Amino acid sequence: MQQFLTPNIDPASESYIFSEVESKHVAKVLRKNVGDILNLTNGKGQLITAKLSLVSPKSCVVKLLEIKNIPVPKTAIHMVVAPTKNTSRFEWFLEKATELGVYKITPVLCDRSERKHIKHERCEKIIHAAVKQSLRAYVPILAPLTPLKELEIKTPAFMAHCEDSPKKSLKDVVNGQIKCTILIGPEGDFSKSEIAWANDQNITAVHLGNNRLRTETAALAALHTALLMNP
Repeated sequence: MQQFLTPNIDPASESYIFSEVESKHVAKVLRKNVGDILNLTNGKGQLITAKLSLVSPKSCVVKLLEIKNIPVPKTAIHMVVAPTKNTSRFEWFLEKATELGVYKITPVLCDRSERKHIKHERCEKIIHAAVKQSLRAYVPILAPLTPLKELEIKTPAFMAHCEDSPKKSLKDVVNGQIKCTILIGPEGDFSKSEIAWANDQNITAVHLGNNRLRTETAALAALHTALLMNP
């Protein structure tokens, strides 16, 4: 099954016209024909079944047949992650986190961050592609790159770091937290001042096990743990 992300679709309309880029993909790459059924989503919880009524590399048109409203997931995990020096590693995280069902991603700027800029539009494109591939009905929120100490955290929060200090297992403390925030630092880890700041913000220090993980691996492991403990 293939799914198209159509955020500007009007569910009240009888038809929808694909952009030229999507039309070329439908006509030339997928080789769809008039009468073929396509699956669309607006990324806001609606899944739409549609039938092709016109196929052209310039403009494909579908007739909307059925609309399903998908309930908002009860579990909403907000991942705050420092972008990696190697851009492809962070982009890999974005893709896989979207597939798993992340609610929100905030790239964070830390004291030891080696990457201080991201291409927001490119990151959104990667997320959108993952939404289509994984047949999700909701597009995760991608926040702007934000300095750590300017974060506004409104849910129970957990910071994973490598400092030799008392920490709890994420698996134990995240159980029952259907809405929470998990913070993962850069390759050089959070600084002592950032860990102290987190403690002042009542952010719980956690560990992910005995192995030292790369940033993107830690972020994905933490997300999976939170989703597994709160299905």
